[in-house]
Amino acid sequence: MKKIFIIIVLIPCTYLSPYISSAYSTYQHNTSAVDQSLLATEMLHQEFETIRRVLHILEKASHCLDKGEPVSQKTFSNIIEIIKEFSDKCHQEKEDKILFPLMKDKEEGKKKDLLGRLLMEHVTSRDKIRDLSLSLNNLYLGKKAKKKLTKIAYAYIKHTRKHIQTEEKVLFPWVNKVLTHDEQILLKNKFEALEKNDIETGVHEKYIAMIEEIEKQLEICPGF
Repeated sequence: MKKIFIIIVLIPCTYLSPYISSAYSTYQHNTSAVDQSLLATEMLHQEFETIRRVLHILEKASHCLDKGEPVSQKTFSNIIEIIKEFSDKCHQEKEDKILFPLMKDKEEGKKKDLLGRLLMEHVTSRDKIRDLSLSLNNLYLGKKAKKKLTKIAYAYIKHTRKHIQTEEKVLFPWVNKVLTHDEQILLKNKFEALEKNDIETGVHEKYIAMIEEIEKQLEICPGF
């Protein structure tokens, strides 16, 4: 009897979908109930990859506007929406409502000042986005209006990148040191419960698709 061998070729998902953020794909996979090995800080760290991507498109849109390239009001409006819904609501709420209160009394409040500073940086971040949103209404009133918008955008980008660096270099290592593995998994489960509806209704996929669309739109602006 002849033996028939079937060759199965496995093609990575990242190859099939080159425009999908690999960081987001990992995040989406790891938030499933099956993967219990993901730590809460790893979940937050992966969200930063998407946030960095949003900062890049805001920076590029601002650069294009400064150079006189056509950037629509809708493009900036969409970027602001993504920041409000993903960075502010999805990421910051996990820390403000769950992580910071949990860590406040750890090691006898040793890092209470750090947590307070990070919390205030979240407030500052939301204030800057509100200012950016207000300045967008006057985008086409002249060069001064455009300059004001990009100035606010650059300030927000600088502020957020510095904040991310503090969390990655100071906050997350401390959390990893203080919390046990089981506490991290419990924390991660609380994160998932907070955004359960967003995950189930495809909100994350919506904003990833918006990021990809904006990236394509900004291809018209070279040299950045």
